Parts: sequence; C-alpha cells; structure tokens
Amino acid sequence: MRAERLLRLLLHLQTRGQSTVDQLARQLEVSPRTVQRDLDALSLAGVPVYSVRGRGGGWALLPDYRTRLTGLTPSEVMSVFVGATAHVLADLGIDASSDQAMTKLIAALPEGTRRDAEFARQRLLVDHAGWDDRREAPRWLDLCRQAIWEERRITITYRDPAEPFTVAPLGLVAKTRTWYLVAARPNTAVRTYRLSRITSASLTDEAFTRPSDFDLTTHWVEAQQRFRATLPSYPIVLRVRDHAVRRFRPTAPVLPDIDGWSLIEADLENADEACAAVLAQAGDAVVIAPAELSTKVRQAASKIIESSADDVMAPPVARSSRGSRRGSSAE
Repeated sequence: MRAERLLRLLLHLQTRGQSTVDQLARQLEVSPRTVQRDLDALSLAGVPVYSVRGRGGGWALLPDYRTRLTGLTPSEVMSVFVGATAHVLADLGIDASSDQAMTKLIAALPEGTRRDAEFARQRLLVDHAGWDDRREAPRWLDLCRQAIWEERRITITYRDPAEPFTVAPLGLVAKTRTWYLVAARPNTAVRTYRLSRITSASLTDEAFTRPSDFDLTTHWVEAQQRFRATLPSYPIVLRVRDHAVRRFRPTAPVLPDIDGWSLIEADLENADEACAAVLAQAGDAVVIAPAELSTKVRQAASKIIESSADDVMAPPVARSSRGSRRGSSAE
C-alpha cells in the first residue's frame, strides 16, 4: 500500500542515509519509476528530500531532519496508544507486529510523553468486541484496502441478484465486528456498503481523484444519523429503580426521583417490544407514558398471573402403571 511504502521509504532514508533510486527500489520491492514518484510525493508533502548528482549520488534527507512524535498532549497520547482493538488489527493483517510497532512509537516519544503513554497502556484498554466472538468474515477487505490506498475504482455486485457497478472507494469503517466500505458511485451520493453483502468485487485499472472535501469521520456520523432516522420509533417514559436504569438506553438525561427511583425516556421499535422490556424488569419499571403501553403491560401481566394460576390448579400428572400398582398393594 502506498502510505506504508512512503513511510518505509522515509524511515530508510532516515536510518540508512543517502541511497540511490535502484537501492530504494530493491529495498521496497518496486520499480525505480515508482520510487521516483514516491520521492516526488514526499517532497510535495514538505519532507526535505533532495538529490545528490554525479558519481556516488542518490537521494537523502536534510541532516537535521528527523520524524519525531513530539508535541502530543497526555489526552492525545491516550487516544493513540489505548485505542488499538485486536480484532480490527487482525482483520488488517497487522496484529502480529502491532506490539513491536507500539514499542517503537513509544521509544520515539520525548521522555515525559513516553511516561504518559506507558502509564495509559498499562491501565486502560479499549476493546470494542463483544463477548460473543463470532463475527463476519472481512471478505474483500484486502482488495478494498488496496483500491483505497492506490485510488483505483472497483467493480462490485451488491446483494444478488444485481448488476455489477463501479465505485470509487473512499474509506473502510470497522464497527464492532462488521466492516463497511464507504464509496462514491458516479452521479450519486457517497454510500456505505456492508462488506459481507458484496457478492463479487474486482479491482480496475481506472484511477480516480479523491474529493478534497471528503472526511470519513463526518460521513460516518451523518450516515448513522440517517440510518437511525429510518428505524421504527416508539418513545416511552418510565419510572425505573436506579439499579435497573442501565438496562435501558435513555434518550434524554436521567432525572432522579424519590426512594431509589429515576425517570427516564427511551425509544424502542414498537409497543410489543416496549411491553416485553417493562415486564422483564419484574416490577422495577413502571410506565408513565404513553397510556396505551400502561394498559398493554397490565393486560399482559394479568394473563401471566392467570396462566400461572391455571398451572397451580391443574391436576397432578398421572403416575405410571408400575407406580399405581405399588400404591394399590400398599393400601
């Protein structure tokens, strides 16, 4: 991938010093022409690379230039060194070297910031994976990543039966244990595609120019908001015991009530789901609104009581014939 190659090129010049294009090409396992383009890209990005002409010449960095991870605040250090999620790294094929990479990154930090990084790593871990370790296989992940890095279009088929179409891939998002491709289709808005629903994918030779105003994080946040707006909505207000508040997902600030109770607002899909959620609390949740939900809960609770009473009054299960004979002889 180009970003990784540029970093390797920069680190090579920093650690090995002046090198020819042919030496760099062998080291990076690419063509001399590719190396020349990468050097030009580094120069345009402000990295002080320069060429030395003549016999024994090559490319080098200015003597006093070093890539340094300086100026990070403690909060920024935590966000970088605590946020690694194992399954995401594994999907990307970099889990085996992640510990070594973290060690090298920490070693490059100034002394004070290095202590903050080590402190955070030893005390905080962000793991977005659930207890259920099952996940969707990240199909087409490597192909999509290559296309994004090289800014090449891909042709995909999405949700059979469907006709193949071409998109310009702009980013990949890992949400919990599911991967999504963010891509632009000609003459349409940028869309999000679930990788597991792509039934075929192929890399094309057609390059594209990434929109300069596109921001992956902004798009993802807005896409989630649009998705949530399409979901069924059934807002409710409950009076809930404090220890049961965490069992719901309040949509507004929780208001403390009296005697260990709180008032919460939540939003479920429909009345049936809301009724089941309230009944599951076994008296730790009381419906305040809407009135129809309160009626529905009382009716459901009455049916539960009636069915339980029927079970108590039901005649005992008949004994086996062998048991009956024993009972008769005993009499």
